[in-house]
Amino acid sequence: MAVSQVNRGLYNALIRRGIDDRDLHRRALEQVRDPALQMLLFENLQTLDSLIAELQGQVRADGGYAAEHGTLGGSMRFLAATLSTQFATHRDSAWVHCLARYECELLHSFERRLERAPGERNGVLARHLSRLYGMHKDMHCLAGTTHG
Repeated sequence: MAVSQVNRGLYNALIRRGIDDRDLHRRALEQVRDPALQMLLFENLQTLDSLIAELQGQVRADGGYAAEHGTLGGSMRFLAATLSTQFATHRDSAWVHCLARYECELLHSFERRLERAPGERNGVLARHLSRLYGMHKDMHCLAGTTHG
């Protein structure tokens, strides 16, 4: 499926958000202690890597430039998350709550963009949206919440 000029910006925005989230997951994976949580974070990293690579591939296949870096806001969230979890009494729990919040934002970003691109409902974005719902559900269950 070709990515239209209009959707290149949409895809690149999602790529950047995905990179931001992936960077947070990578940092959390380096710092958490629980082996089950480490496994979940590793699986989430694989999901995010796949999402980013597929969206980048779509943009490049259409002759466009695919985003390779996250956002400035993502860098700020990364710093804030690192600082807040560094001093937490229960670091694993702090990372779970932090990631649950940011995954919720990524999921909502995908949902909003999918609403604005009706032609994408059966394409790449819709396929990844279901995977993001799974990540969202896992992290919010661990965080002790049922909604985002």
